Amino acid sequence: MPISRIYNAAAAGRRKRPLSYGKSDAGNSPVFTYGKFSFDYAVNFAGLSLGFEDKNGMYHYKRNITGWKHEAHIAVENGAFYLQPIEPLNLPDNVTDFIEIKFREITIEPNGKTVVFLTMPIEIGVFLETKNGDRTLLDIVSFCNPKFSLYGAASRGVITRYHESEVYSLPPAVRNYQEGLLRLELENNTDEWATVSRVVLYQKGLNLYYDESCVSACAKMIIQSSDVADVFGVDQPIRDGMTECVQVFEQRRTTPFCNIEGALLDATFTMDMGMR
Repeated sequence: MPISRIYNAAAAGRRKRPLSYGKSDAGNSPVFTYGKFSFDYAVNFAGLSLGFEDKNGMYHYKRNITGWKHEAHIAVENGAFYLQPIEPLNLPDNVTDFIEIKFREITIEPNGKTVVFLTMPIEIGVFLETKNGDRTLLDIVSFCNPKFSLYGAASRGVITRYHESEVYSLPPAVRNYQEGLLRLELENNTDEWATVSRVVLYQKGLNLYYDESCVSACAKMIIQSSDVADVFGVDQPIRDGMTECVQVFEQRRTTPFCNIEGALLDATFTMDMGMR
C-alpha cells in the first residue's frame, strides 16, 4: 500500500526526577492526542481531519490537512490504528537522512560538559495494526513547512533538514503536534574553550518518545577539536513514563548529496566541517 507523503505548506537509562518546564509561548496551545485508536475514532484538530468509514466490511480512510487530501481503502479485520510522532525526514520526499539544528552560540570550558534543550520539527505517522499486532505505515502528515540546508560545501557536504531553535536550560513547553524536544549533552574533550552553534544528527540515531504533552529525543555531541565533533543519538526519554515511538528509518540506496567519505559510522555522524 503506497504511503501518502503530504506536508502542510502553511503551516538503558532514564531520568529519575520529574522535569519542570521553561517559559514558552506554546504553554497554552492545544495538545494533540497520540496513541492507539479504534476505527470509529476521528481526528479534527488545528486544520487536520482524519478518519475511517466502514463501507460493507472495508474501511475508507480520508485525511485532509488545510487542503492537502488523501484517501485509501483498507481491508482489515478487528484492526486498529496508531497516531505517533516520527522523524521529520520524510516530507515532502526522502531528501536527506540528516537533521540540522541551528542555535545561539554556546561556549564550553576546556574538558567541560553541559546539557541543553533544543526544539526540533516532527512529523506524524498514521499506522495500521492487525489483531495480531502487525503494523504498517499508512500516511504521514506534518504541521511544519520543511526547510533544507547544506552542511559543508557543495563538493563535500550533506543536505540537511534545517531548523532553528532557542537554547533552553530546562525543557520548554512546545506544541506537541509541531515540535519535539532534543536533550543535547555537550562534552568538550579538548584543552581549549569550544564554541558550538549547530548540531547535525543522523536519522538512524534519532529515537523519539512521547507522552500526553511532549515529544522528545536525546543526543550527545563530543567535541574533538575546534572544528570537529562526533554526534550520536541516545536511546532514552527525557523523563519516566514516556512511550517509545516506532522508528521510520529505511536505509537509502544512496545518500543524496553526501560526499563526506568516512564521516558516518553506524549512527554516529562526525561534524568535521565546523560547529558554527
